[in-house]
Amino acid sequence: MKDCCKTGIKLKGADIALLGNPNVGKSALINQLTGIGATVSNYPGTTVEILEGECNSGKEGIVRIADLPGIYSIHGSSEDELVAWNYIKSSEPKAIINVVDATKLERNLFLTLQLIALKRPMVIALNFNEEAEEKGMKVNAERLSEILGVPVVKINAVRGLQVNKLVEEAVKQSKSKKLKKRIISREQGNKKNHSLASSIAEKSVSKTRGKKTSNIKDYLDSLTTDQFSGTIILVIIMALLFAALFIIGSGLSGIIGNAFQSFAAPFLNSLINLVPNKVLQETLKYMFVDGINAGLQIAIPFVLVFYAIIAVLEDCGYLPRMAFLMDKTMHKLGLHGKAVIPMMLGFGCSVPAIISTRVLPNPRERLLTAILIVLIPCSARTAVILGAVGLFVGWQYALLIYAFLLLLIFASGFILGKALPGEQLGIIMEMPPYRLPRAKNVLMKTWIRVKDFIISAFPLIFLGSGVLGGLKALGLLESILAPAQPLISGWLLLPSVAGITLVFGVLRKELALEMLVVLGGSASLLAFMSRLQIFVFALVVAIYIPCIATVGVLNREFGWKKAAIISASTISLAILIGGIAARILPAFGLLS
Repeated sequence: MKDCCKTGIKLKGADIALLGNPNVGKSALINQLTGIGATVSNYPGTTVEILEGECNSGKEGIVRIADLPGIYSIHGSSEDELVAWNYIKSSEPKAIINVVDATKLERNLFLTLQLIALKRPMVIALNFNEEAEEKGMKVNAERLSEILGVPVVKINAVRGLQVNKLVEEAVKQSKSKKLKKRIISREQGNKKNHSLASSIAEKSVSKTRGKKTSNIKDYLDSLTTDQFSGTIILVIIMALLFAALFIIGSGLSGIIGNAFQSFAAPFLNSLINLVPNKVLQETLKYMFVDGINAGLQIAIPFVLVFYAIIAVLEDCGYLPRMAFLMDKTMHKLGLHGKAVIPMMLGFGCSVPAIISTRVLPNPRERLLTAILIVLIPCSARTAVILGAVGLFVGWQYALLIYAFLLLLIFASGFILGKALPGEQLGIIMEMPPYRLPRAKNVLMKTWIRVKDFIISAFPLIFLGSGVLGGLKALGLLESILAPAQPLISGWLLLPSVAGITLVFGVLRKELALEMLVVLGGSASLLAFMSRLQIFVFALVVAIYIPCIATVGVLNREFGWKKAAIISASTISLAILIGGIAARILPAFGLLS
């Protein structure tokens, strides 16, 4: 919760809904209003995410704010548009803040006119005014408000300018019993609204000289979308991303691990030793000492670094350029250029990446992209690859796993792209201008994502560690592992303890490595595994189905049959490739 208003009007139980086109700055605005207290939730019956938080208006009380998905119309057929419309109807927010991009006023006003026709209390947040002036356009907020009949507040969502005034105005509008006379009193047809939006924009915008700074952005845009220079820049960015993951993530892992062992572990052990029951004592040690240590040292550092980098790339506007640049490559896989964005998100987490495939134009490309996302090393699998192979085998072998996964993704995409029926479409997408990311927004976005990761991951880590500790203390672990020995030790050539950890990896991927550390009894995998075994273990973990949450979202998006086929296929592929790698690598003198 954040103080967002110097003065306010008491509006007990008030809800304010943020609505606008994609890329108009709604996320930055709600981050400014609610701070790090915002939470992500799914709209009931869907997988569409809504960011919600509370804004403290000081003496006058609390205002609840919801950031709805970016849409172009409230009467469209896409799931995002249906969710936005259903939210307005069912939740009945007391006021609507329509966030509008001043650089694309005419296009944004089409949605504005639809919202005005709802006859709800409403305020327009006019964003990106500085960028509009750079392009030689100045929007007259007073004139726009006079024409539309709704208040217009100029803001800077990234820097947080005038957001206090915006919320105050929204609260006032929600308290008003009479609406000002508005430009329309009933919904118009699409053609008329487009014409009306164009006329309003023309009357509200004056031409100015503009600034030279826009030329720099134009040059950068040209440089990063050119096929030759853009490809080089893309390769450099990806190389820097993985270098940062390895260097910074490994450094943080060491620092966190040493701090935990020096300060927290002795204190926790002393408390647990007070428990009289030896089985319970052993279980608690696995749960609260080994489990927490594994989660903090192995998972958090790499997830934190990745989400921070992705936040920078999102805020600066580079991800859509990446999609444009990769369009030809994606078409070779039978995909739309936009598919690169969900696939890029897949390096963070497979669940939101699969959900984001809704931006793709048809079911065929959604399914194909989702299958490839399942093979992409998410942040949890990255934690396993770097936390196991990178730390104990060598960075070159960690890169070898990434190279192999990339080859597997392209081979699978090429084969499935030919096999799956359906039409390939060209790329049509909006390019937001380049913007300089602000540290505050990057850190806030990173924290929200890491917080959600901790909330979802650590209960499973505690549960998994406790179950393993209890089974080991009772002497039942060996009997559970026995049936899997022919597969684990015979084919994959892994130690017996690896079998049960691969099962836990279905819950969350990093859990497999954390449980391996717990069962092995040492933070150093080399104490009980060879370098070849560490490599094969990480390779198998990296290929099979990411986690149970991914299976769940595949089921919701594509049905249980497709989810089951994808899951079974990746598990079979992982076992097959893992066994082959265990035999081929020593034959070539590697890891022998």
